[in-house]
This record gives sequence, structure tokens and C-alpha cells, in this order.
Amino acid sequence: MKKSRVLSVALGAAFLAAGMVLLSSPARGKIMGGVCGDCHTMHNSQNGEPVATDLSGNPLATPFSRLLVSSCLGCHSSLSSETIYGLPVTNTPVVNNLADPAHPLAGGNFYYVGLDDSNGHNVLPSNPDDLLGTDPPGGAFPSGGSYTEQLRCAGTRGCHGLNGGHGEAPVDDQLMAMDGAHHDRGAPLDGSSVGRSYRYLNGISGKEAPDWEYDQSVFSHNEYAGANGYAITNTISYFCAECHGTYHSSADVGLASPWFRHPTDTVLPAGPTEYSIYNSYSLLAPVARPDPFDVLDTTKVTPGEDTVMCLSCHRSHGSPYYKAMRWDYRSPDLATVLSGCGVCHTWKN
Repeated sequence: MKKSRVLSVALGAAFLAAGMVLLSSPARGKIMGGVCGDCHTMHNSQNGEPVATDLSGNPLATPFSRLLVSSCLGCHSSLSSETIYGLPVTNTPVVNNLADPAHPLAGGNFYYVGLDDSNGHNVLPSNPDDLLGTDPPGGAFPSGGSYTEQLRCAGTRGCHGLNGGHGEAPVDDQLMAMDGAHHDRGAPLDGSSVGRSYRYLNGISGKEAPDWEYDQSVFSHNEYAGANGYAITNTISYFCAECHGTYHSSADVGLASPWFRHPTDTVLPAGPTEYSIYNSYSLLAPVARPDPFDVLDTTKVTPGEDTVMCLSCHRSHGSPYYKAMRWDYRSPDLATVLSGCGVCHTWKN
């Protein structure tokens, strides 16, 4: 088994110090419901002391770009196991906990990557991928080429904001890649701008659960865009393919076994098949929709219309399982291994 580890003492101390600063105020991550001072500083001075801090909690003489007081990780991390803070005002989603997350959100949590770097995406500076290095498996970063720096949250070497994946000029600075996005939040999330893209994934459409699936309810969950094909550019699987392109291809995915890879952006077959029985939505193996804004009953799945996507099997940030799987595909217990597969492949149960 791949080596396991916890986050370094240095990083833990860093978040402890940063958390004392960040979590003592209402919140610093979401513009809706908060006040300007939650995220910005006018003069970087309060009671004669700087307001902006680095991840170690050290005061900064100069704030971050756009007069921000913290970074992506500074706002979306927590010392505790809770994954939303600032309730009920700012409701900031937490994707990186230092304690085992009590309620992991839809994308999972980077906490698990600290335990084993094969459990998800390596965005924490102290947690590079020992096996894969800086090149994403199955492809390259959207702007092409190989990089010596590891994956980050946003920008040229990240997922969120302007990363070059839809033909725009990539912005290397993470915060500038997200420039104005939190102020441009509005419905529908049709991909028309960074702020109006699903989870700030530029060009991607979708519908977000108000609590990011905190309550794990089939009555209120994310709705992902999907299509029967590989050329539609607003789907969540297309976004994954911006870095993992080899896994998003019709090559070696045919009509008969053996296949080389599991299909994505493929309609769940209808008719008298094992897949037609999957008609009650499962959070363990969710599906994407041809139109995420036109779903009348979120608890239902429609074979022949809804599609298999990358996130049917994986979490986007990280999970407790190998390769950010939604269930323990490596378990020695066959029932556990099949628990997720059997949602679609019902005859295999």
C-alpha cells in the first residue's frame, strides 16, 4: 500500500495560527451575506497592526491582490471537523480540514490527501505527489506542457478561475485568476463567466446544492451537466479532461468487452438492461443531466437521458479512498467493492 502520512507539523502550526485569525471573524470566503471587511482590507491596518496574514499567521505588510486579507487555502480551511463555517451569515464551504471532516462536501476534502497522497489532488504546498510528480495522469494542464510546480487551486496550474481550459489566456496568479468571480455570482450557472460557472470552473454549467451536499440528501444535491459525447464543452467530464484527456475519449471504449477504460459522457442505457433499474438517484454514484436546470424531480434518474460522468465514481478534491473514489474499490470485502459499481450495474449485485 502506498505510504500514509499526516500533514507536516509545520503546516499544522501554520493553519492553527491562520485559523485563530480567520475563524475568529465571521468568515472570509463567500461574498453572499457577508461584509466587505470579511475578505478585504482598506488600509491593512487595525489597531496599529496589519490585517492580512500568511498561512503561518504572520502579519503581512502588503495584503494579497485586490486588497484581500487571505488566500484560497486561508479562507477554505478549518481547524475543526466542520465543513461549513460562518453560519448563518457567510456560509463558507471548507474543503481542507485539519481534523477528520464530519460532513465532507460534494467535492470531498483535502484532509484525506494528507493521509495518503493517492487519495486526491495535491494542492497543499507541503504535500506533493511522490509517485506522479507534477504532471497530471492522462494528459497535461490546459495551457499545455509540463510544469515543475505542483497543482494549485486556481489559475494556470489549477482548476478554478482562468486556467486556459476554454481557450482564454490563463492567469498564473491564483487570486487574479479568480478576479471578481465572488462578486459575479448569479443564476443560472451557465458557464458564461468565471463567476457564473459551476464552482468557478470556467465554462462549466451546473446547479449547486445550497449546502454543497452537507446534509447528504437526494432532495437537495448538485446537478452536473452531462452529454452523450466528448465534444460538448460545458460538461463536468469535459472539465476533468482538460488535464486528464486520455481518460475522456471514445478510443478503446466500444460496444463489447474487453474495454480499456470505463466510458464517460455516455448515456445510461435504457430498455431491458441492468442499467434501466437505476432510477432512484444515488449520492454514491451520481449521474449528470443533459440540462441540469430542468430537473423536475432530483430524486429520480432517467436511463436513456442521464449520463455517466467522471464524478459518478470520483470526488473532485479528495476522498478516504484510492484515486479519490467514492467508495472503497480496493476493499478486501467484495460487497464493499461492488457497493458503488452495483448502483448502475444492478445485475452484478
